[in-house]
Amino acid sequence: MVWLAATVAFLALLAVGRRRGKPPEGIALSTYMALGIGLHNLGEGLAIGTAFALGEIALGSFLVLGFTLHNLTEGLGIVAPLLKDKLRWPTFLSLAALAGLPAVVGIWVGAFAFSPHWAALFLGIGAGAILQVMVEVGTYLQRRLSQPDGSGLSSLGIAGFTIGLIVMYGTAFLVKF
Repeated sequence: MVWLAATVAFLALLAVGRRRGKPPEGIALSTYMALGIGLHNLGEGLAIGTAFALGEIALGSFLVLGFTLHNLTEGLGIVAPLLKDKLRWPTFLSLAALAGLPAVVGIWVGAFAFSPHWAALFLGIGAGAILQVMVEVGTYLQRRLSQPDGSGLSSLGIAGFTIGLIVMYGTAFLVKF
């Protein structure tokens, strides 16, 4: 069920994002990334809610902290395509809600109506959605690297990526022990 849900979510999001025959740009790209990250966050919320339902308050609290740090970097990725645009507060709040509110739904489902079947479905959707985000970010970076103004990867970008990996694996290591 996980593989099927992941494949359907990935292909559906990719089809919606590419319905005009080309990769999305600007606000459209940010919206699709927020949607994909939001579906991914549904699974994160499910993990938090399940930890609380099982009485693992310390684990649930640690997951909230870890996912908060993790999601801060996702928020930066969502707004990155809009750096040259004047971002208005309603747009910013809409993107934040699209990316963040599914985690709340996941927490409720995990805490009050947990089922292994729903968990497999939600985690599969989250996996497919984050794969779609990775594809969109990859194609966005490819387009940026090919621009003549040299606005591709920078040492600051590579440093940020490296720090992100260290934080990601560091928090995973702390959860393990």
